[in-house]
Amino acid sequence: MGVAALLVVVLPLVKMIRTAWLEGSGNLGDVVSRPGLGAAVTHSILLAIAVTALAVPGGALLAIALRRSDLPGRRLLLLGVLLPVLVPDFVLGYSWLRAYGGAGFTDDLLGVAWDGIQGPLGVTVVVAVNAVPLAYVVAAVGLAARAEPSLERAARAAGAGPVTVLRTITVPLLGPALAAASILVFVLTLGTFAIPQVMGAPTGFATVTTRIYANLSRSSDPAAFIEAILLALLLVVIAVVVVAPADQLLGPRLRATRTAATDPAATAGGTRKPGRWITATISGYLLLTVGLPLVALVATALTQAVGLSPTPSNWTLDNFRAVITVRNQEALGRSALLALAAASILVVLGGCVAALERTRFGRSTGTLVMLTFVLPGSTLAVGLLITYGRWLGDTALIILLAYLAKLWAFAHRPISGAVDRLPPDELSASRVSGASPLVALRTVVLRPLAPALVAAWLVCFLTALHEVTMSSLLYGPGSETFAVVVLNSAELGQVGRTSALSVLLTLLILAPAGLCWWAVRRLDLRPAPSSESVDVD
Repeated sequence: MGVAALLVVVLPLVKMIRTAWLEGSGNLGDVVSRPGLGAAVTHSILLAIAVTALAVPGGALLAIALRRSDLPGRRLLLLGVLLPVLVPDFVLGYSWLRAYGGAGFTDDLLGVAWDGIQGPLGVTVVVAVNAVPLAYVVAAVGLAARAEPSLERAARAAGAGPVTVLRTITVPLLGPALAAASILVFVLTLGTFAIPQVMGAPTGFATVTTRIYANLSRSSDPAAFIEAILLALLLVVIAVVVVAPADQLLGPRLRATRTAATDPAATAGGTRKPGRWITATISGYLLLTVGLPLVALVATALTQAVGLSPTPSNWTLDNFRAVITVRNQEALGRSALLALAAASILVVLGGCVAALERTRFGRSTGTLVMLTFVLPGSTLAVGLLITYGRWLGDTALIILLAYLAKLWAFAHRPISGAVDRLPPDELSASRVSGASPLVALRTVVLRPLAPALVAAWLVCFLTALHEVTMSSLLYGPGSETFAVVVLNSAELGQVGRTSALSVLLTLLILAPAGLCWWAVRRLDLRPAPSSESVDVD
């Protein structure tokens, strides 16, 4: 594990620092004073602060609301809240443009358009919408691990209202989870690229990541290359300074030390009317933030030309026919193979780290894996280019290395959480009963871990399938991924074709996600084998 982390994370970062020192120390002042650099850094920091302020409270409120067992349509609402995770972030940004921008869906049907959607405000809103599911998941896990239903019930019995219970009991118990969510959202927003590139770059709203992209892909000035390295290192410093101490301090507090109680009296609302209002509010939020943009994206892909009313009389499949080319099919196949390879390797690596971090000196390995997750994709891409570009530049293999470095935590965290819940005595009992190590591992460990392993593989596969930040910097002739094809089409202004490509990519993600979700539910419902049925042959 140490060798893998060294090759894909530590060595690229060291090479970046060395290159910045050797190449940029002589003209550091000129690089730092380049026009627009300070504005890009300021934009990124302000964007991260604003998104954190919006997404974390929003995710926490959703977690608290969806905790109610009597909420009408609760399962569908859960799927809707997590849907942005399955929609590529650049597709979400582009779909907002098609829904609310000029000549968009609402403009064509209602004559209403958001003039400032391409700019800082639009970027902030859409990045926050994209970050809400992450904040929701962290808050929901915090509720499951730290909630005290008996205290909440006692407070209500003593006459406290719902707001008082929320303020005095629920939120204080959620403190570590909300702090962890705030750190994750802040650092990940600093490294976000696709939405600012699609929605902000055309109007001159630059961030650190979009400036790195512009320096590496559009400039031949040596100073631009040094600036890209320095900006990438700046993001590294912020990530390390913020995340490493937080992971050490908050990590143990976020681990469940008891089985979360499910108390219907604490989670039920008492009356159906408040539940209906909550359902209506969440449904309206999901309709405006995800539903309508996706409908607008499909309508744009089907409409003959921009500006025409998206009615059936103007529908055509020409945009879909135009994008089904040999080159795009090759890019799609390449993306699928890269995602398949990355997910399969990462599940093995994640399981190894989950086992290693339970040793005396293994905690730092888990922290390092977490740092690779929050390091911006632009930073990892630059480091890999400097380290391995001479041998692997413009190939699919360097993209695979980037996926392994970036997505390692996606495999590690679900598996590590499942390992925490394994009964500690069953493995020893099976060995005492005569089971071989392999049989004990297969029957006692792997079966309870199966849902977590499938979930980890699925998350890694789907994320790699639509990853665009690192791919856009690392691809070369004949190695572009399908997400890069979509991004390049958007930058060329091909509205109909970009919408068609975005629809196809989203469908390709939703289909396996639905299948794997069904498989995970079947694994969860499958009865665990009794200790008497352990095979000892």
